[in-house]
Amino acid sequence: MFLANVLEIPEYLPIKNKYEYFLNYMDQHVEFWLPESEIHTKSHCARVLMHALIIGHKKGLSETEMDALGMAAIFHDSRRLDDGLDVGHGKRAAAYYKAYCGESDLPYDISTYYITYYHDRDDTLGLSEIRKSQTLGEQTVLLYQIFKDADALDRFRLGPDALDERFHRTEEAKKLVDFVRNLYHKSNEINL
Repeated sequence: MFLANVLEIPEYLPIKNKYEYFLNYMDQHVEFWLPESEIHTKSHCARVLMHALIIGHKKGLSETEMDALGMAAIFHDSRRLDDGLDVGHGKRAAAYYKAYCGESDLPYDISTYYITYYHDRDDTLGLSEIRKSQTLGEQTVLLYQIFKDADALDRFRLGPDALDERFHRTEEAKKLVDFVRNLYHKSNEINL
């Protein structure tokens, strides 16, 4: 499905096991409403997963925090109705994630829920809602920012100028742009 399965790149090695776990989980368990999508595919979610885990690793996140990012990555675009802006797909994906956890052995994580819910919204709203919550703290703000950067890093699939680096929230994402650009181009060469 994705280039990281065949490459032993330095950025990938520390997150390899967690990445492969979530990738397999997504393939086996997560249902996508737009399986024929050109741009919001499981491959997109796999790249977002990789970016999120790499940034999380570089930030020194805990296993629980890395898992929250992993779950957000594999569910975040699962409930899209179209390939446009589709504002609200994050809310639908968060509801799917929560219901799925209630029906399976996947542990529910409130940070994952909020990250997924607000990933398709402006940061002003997402950060405000996270900060309003009585159960979430600044660590969820960081996870949200990492996730938004990870999702944005995959904008190369939309065209060579689709990523505006000025909007990155984390220094780690800024440093990954060339790596991600090269990885995306290499994965396209292999897929051809």
